[in-house]
Amino acid sequence: MEQLAGDELPAGEITAETLIATGYYRLGPWDDEPADPKQDRYDQLDDIVNTTSEVFLGLTMGCARCHNHKFEPLTMHDYYRMVAIFEPLQRPVNGRMERTLPLQTPTPIAAVASQGKSSDAPQGYFLHEPSANPPVSHLLFRGQAASPGPVVGPGVPTVLVKAQPNFPQPVPGAKTSRRRVTLARWLASAENPLTARVIVNRVWQNHFGVGLVRTSSDFGTMGEPPTHPELLDWLARWFIEHGWSLKALNRLILTSNTYRLSTESDPRYAAEDPQDDLLWRMPYRRLEVEVIRDTMLAASGRLNRTMYGPSVYPAIPPSALAGHSDPDKVWHPSDEVSASRRTIYAFLKRSLVVPMLEVLDLCDTARSTARRNVTHVPTQALTLLNGGFVNRQAELFADRLEREAGPESAAQVERAYLLTVCRSPSQVERTTLLGFLERESRNRLADAARAEGALTGDRARHEALVQLCRALFNMNEFVYPD
Repeated sequence: MEQLAGDELPAGEITAETLIATGYYRLGPWDDEPADPKQDRYDQLDDIVNTTSEVFLGLTMGCARCHNHKFEPLTMHDYYRMVAIFEPLQRPVNGRMERTLPLQTPTPIAAVASQGKSSDAPQGYFLHEPSANPPVSHLLFRGQAASPGPVVGPGVPTVLVKAQPNFPQPVPGAKTSRRRVTLARWLASAENPLTARVIVNRVWQNHFGVGLVRTSSDFGTMGEPPTHPELLDWLARWFIEHGWSLKALNRLILTSNTYRLSTESDPRYAAEDPQDDLLWRMPYRRLEVEVIRDTMLAASGRLNRTMYGPSVYPAIPPSALAGHSDPDKVWHPSDEVSASRRTIYAFLKRSLVVPMLEVLDLCDTARSTARRNVTHVPTQALTLLNGGFVNRQAELFADRLEREAGPESAAQVERAYLLTVCRSPSQVERTTLLGFLERESRNRLADAARAEGALTGDRARHEALVQLCRALFNMNEFVYPD
């Protein structure tokens, strides 16, 4: 409701948060200087329609822009009815918006979006409807703005409804067309057959790595059928009956026997169901890159838990900036304390993604992604072993262990395991790592002596501890939770 129509809610329900939620419309790519502004306008609307239909309905509406969908019961008229819902939105003008956002007190948004730098700055980040009189919408032949066809009104896919929702006519004195709030109410209604199923499937995917419907943005003919259709239906109905509460849904899933299964394999079950479609074990999967980075910061004791405010700019290797057309201006790294905030606050520039995030399978930042790719390539191992961020956190982690566990190696190893994998080391692990620390310290002292360098025993032990910390960051158990 808030993402699609946060500015069209009843007057008493409009807040800074509901307006910020409509920033959803500005997340798509745009061209600052399009060769054909009118065509670019419909390309942006296409991104909104396609993303909205995939995210909330699990339908690939974008395939019906130029012709009736080849595989689903979706027509061009269905597509352009959806376009008509969003067409009243004002698009950016020279990268900015006209300052007509209906907001009585812009300060709350400014405080969140730009940390109080300018009370009118946020208007540049929000699409809005400048009036209650929407433009006339046309079906476009071949999807081209220069080839308008018959007039179409707002509506939703015909296959999903017995009767179209009642989209209001322009009302004198109204500030918007109220088309988006009509769509939002239909999407969030119990009568809609898809939204609740799509949401519970995404929540399931978040916890298990894959959804009950593997193609979580495509519930149509070309998508995969649910592995457990009755469970999906039951969860959707339960979700609606419990007030669409995501907290309650997460609690239900996390306290289930299915979620509490071990990741250990069973040869008998694996022979019958190698893909684990029947959920006989918890899938073994790698953490997302944001979680890996945040966990390293938490282990080193440097995680900055400050919430809200502007994005931060993590350090980027000079080599990654060298190929950019304007390397001195494109990226200004934040100080280390600010850059150590949770990775969700990292600034995302589509033409310059932080290398560590990109290497470890950050999702596509230009379009909606149903599920991230998970690759296993050498550059990932090199990043986690030799990357500047990892080595810096290993150094800080070693400092923390010396502060909290004291000079004794056994206590340091015990503390290191608790902070990284939340358990004590086994006897074999403890013996192995204590032996490593001893050998590494001796080797570093010997190397320094041969090079006629000055290295104390304490410094040699510290450097050995740094290498142990780096090794712990590269354990499978650190990035593949059980």
